[in-house]
Amino acid sequence: MDRYYTLMIIPEKNKDVRSIKIPRLVFKSIVFLIVTFTILLGILTYDYWNVLSQVYENKHLLVENRQLKEQVQLFQMKLNTITDDLERINVFERKLRAITGLEAIQPTTVDSSHLNNKSNGSNLIGEPDRDYTPGSMLKIFKKSPTKMSQKIEQFEEDKNYVETKKRYEEIIAAAYVDNADFTYSNEWSFLTRQSLGMAPLYAEFDYKYEIVTGYLKEIEVRVHQLDQHLLDKNSFLRSTPTLIPALGAITSGYGPRMSPYAGRIKMHEGIDVGAPTGTPIVSPADGIITFSGAKPGFGNFVQIDHGYGVETIYGHASTLTVKKGQKVDRGDRIATVGNTGYSTGPHVHYEVRVNGTPVDPLYYMLN
Repeated sequence: MDRYYTLMIIPEKNKDVRSIKIPRLVFKSIVFLIVTFTILLGILTYDYWNVLSQVYENKHLLVENRQLKEQVQLFQMKLNTITDDLERINVFERKLRAITGLEAIQPTTVDSSHLNNKSNGSNLIGEPDRDYTPGSMLKIFKKSPTKMSQKIEQFEEDKNYVETKKRYEEIIAAAYVDNADFTYSNEWSFLTRQSLGMAPLYAEFDYKYEIVTGYLKEIEVRVHQLDQHLLDKNSFLRSTPTLIPALGAITSGYGPRMSPYAGRIKMHEGIDVGAPTGTPIVSPADGIITFSGAKPGFGNFVQIDHGYGVETIYGHASTLTVKKGQKVDRGDRIATVGNTGYSTGPHVHYEVRVNGTPVDPLYYMLN
């Protein structure tokens, strides 16, 4: 077997052909080195390309992290603004609850040392001096911080915040660290450490958002309760019989009297309002007609249910202008004054009953 390879170099014509003998071992070594170099160059090129891609990706992620951090901080600023707005709404809502009587408040005691009395800070009737001005009422509500503001100010001590922060750290670490049981290491890249540094921001925003949304639901319930209270109060006021049923003079009041028919003292469970026949009889409050027709002793008779256990009745009417089941408002005409039933002259017998018990109608009248 030949131990050499002959390499022939053929130049241009009129020149000698050159031949070079290369030992087989040397030739194979050169081929091996060339192949090895080519493979190494390919690997290095591939790695370099991957490094460039990773650098570009890291640069992009760093920019993205910075933008996310700025957005989270912006959201937190907006969340703080919403929190301040909710605090003002809370103060306003509490003031409304106090004004409407739905919630009692403790008035503040003012400094009365400048007063020239010897009652040690008491007024002339021996009671502590109180400050009932609107400004002092606002101070009363603002003195007591809400649970929401306390939680937001002390969020780092809250167990829910700590758990939320840990959960975000695990989510971020899972995206950058292969080992699920992650622990902080100096071998982590700057990007990994920066991303993990975002976990407290995410957790803080998430925690505050949950508090604010929960407080919003609480305020919604409280405002709904206030709205129902005001509606009930308005309904109660409109259902209170505050008007005299007919324009005339009260000829007989509520209480024991000599009965003109029985000839003995009997309880008069209402009042009699004397007026000319045909004078309109009006409903003193909102209600529903529960009876409209003739009734022994009362003649033409109307009964109205005003709700809240309050009923009113009207006797001795001349004509009736309402029917059973009809809804009437305060001031609506229901009948006219007459002299029907056991009556000694034109008048309307008017009663107010609370839970079925007759009471003096004058307690309710404002006119």
